[in-house]
Amino acid sequence: MKLNKILFKAVNVVLIALVAGLAFSTCVSTPPSEDPDGANAVITIKTDTKYQYVRGFGGMEVGWGNFPRTNASDTELMYNPDTGLGLNILRIMIMPSNTDINITMKDLVSSSRPDYYENVKIVNKYGGYVLASPWSPPVEWKDNKGLNGGRLLPKFYQEYADYLKAFSQNMYDNGAPIYVVSIQNEPNYSASYDSCVWSGAEMKNFFLQTGHFTDGVKGFGGGKEIPSVRTMGGTSANNPNIYDAALNDPKSRALIDYVGRHTYGDRQIRYSKALDHPTDPKEVWMTEHNINSGNAGGYPSDSTWNYVWKILNDLDLSIRLNDESAFIWWAAKRFYSYVGDGQYGTTESVILPRGYAVSHYAKFAKEMYRAGIIAEGKTGAGLNLSSSNFNSGVDSIDGTTARVTAFVSPSGDTISLVMYTPTHFTGTGGVDMGKIKIRLPENFIIREAKAMRTKENSYAKWEDVQVCEDRNSAVVTLPKGNILSVRFEK
Repeated sequence: MKLNKILFKAVNVVLIALVAGLAFSTCVSTPPSEDPDGANAVITIKTDTKYQYVRGFGGMEVGWGNFPRTNASDTELMYNPDTGLGLNILRIMIMPSNTDINITMKDLVSSSRPDYYENVKIVNKYGGYVLASPWSPPVEWKDNKGLNGGRLLPKFYQEYADYLKAFSQNMYDNGAPIYVVSIQNEPNYSASYDSCVWSGAEMKNFFLQTGHFTDGVKGFGGGKEIPSVRTMGGTSANNPNIYDAALNDPKSRALIDYVGRHTYGDRQIRYSKALDHPTDPKEVWMTEHNINSGNAGGYPSDSTWNYVWKILNDLDLSIRLNDESAFIWWAAKRFYSYVGDGQYGTTESVILPRGYAVSHYAKFAKEMYRAGIIAEGKTGAGLNLSSSNFNSGVDSIDGTTARVTAFVSPSGDTISLVMYTPTHFTGTGGVDMGKIKIRLPENFIIREAKAMRTKENSYAKWEDVQVCEDRNSAVVTLPKGNILSVRFEK
């Protein structure tokens, strides 16, 4: 009788797994050295340890005429979650050509950017988020009366706030509402192109004078309408401490919804002043970066497979080490980006290796909380796991330690991991992680599991997941030079 009960239970478990579409295994939850399935490492997911909310991943559509046009079909390719890359954040330019934003927009759409509104509509259709950023206020309001450098005169703060509000209203009126608007691109960098310099005190005073200036203009993000467009201060060129003055003042802090920064200079900075406030924490978005291989001979490596590790290591710095909530690449359509523009060996409107690489995060990590992990055991080569071969805490664009990050949905019903084993950009080095057992929280019984793998010359291939008999763990393989993402549904 007892044997029959055991057999009946075993058959039920197998049937449940088959119905859920799981690849079934007899592996059990034992230490790595004793695992009958041969796992050399165990990664335990700790959903009781949660970090930042990861809102998403995306790219920039540049408004300047010397950049390639991003067609609606390009945006569809990048933002469609089923047939495309699944990106969900788009950053767009606010142009400064006229103090009347309606004239500015009419001129822009009729000339170099006819898909401006349509691209925003596509992102909204798929439940994404649109950030709009100005590179300079209209020159009439600046002290140098020019596009490059200079400062916004305080007497024009309200006019400029009204200009940004009018832009937001224009987008809504044209069926392309945005989610958030920033007041300046790189306010701490005086460039030889469209730019404007702000001090931290000036940014604070701007908000104190103009308030939450988008109030009354409906926005859109995450698949739903919001009462007003969100605000962001200047997206700093590197160190986000230009926000210090505004965030230190309770009144101005309350008027800023998001903090934006770039990682061109001071990269490894977890901006605790924004993140750790006891009553008013702010999401920090990394809204622009670019890494390419430019030299006298052109750009020989940007669109090649081995250069994907630089962008992934950059993304890992932002999400895992800096606790940032968004990662936006400059620019979305370019030979060094997600989709080719026909230059330097790329084919226009064809997905590049970097696009497939970032797609792992876009499909498996957006709109989830980053979760804790515990890694135990050895690499595939038999070396003990340590910071020298696994999840390094050091910022290194060309680093080769294996990276594993876990995410959990707000409901707790979905857990996913993004894992990759980078090499140097020359193709050398890298860590073979071998066979890994993934242990989920005790109360998480796997109903469905999916995995996507990308490696050289084999992009975004879906595969079965070897789920263990306890339906609380699974086994995957992760050789060097691979990107593997896994999603578990409860």
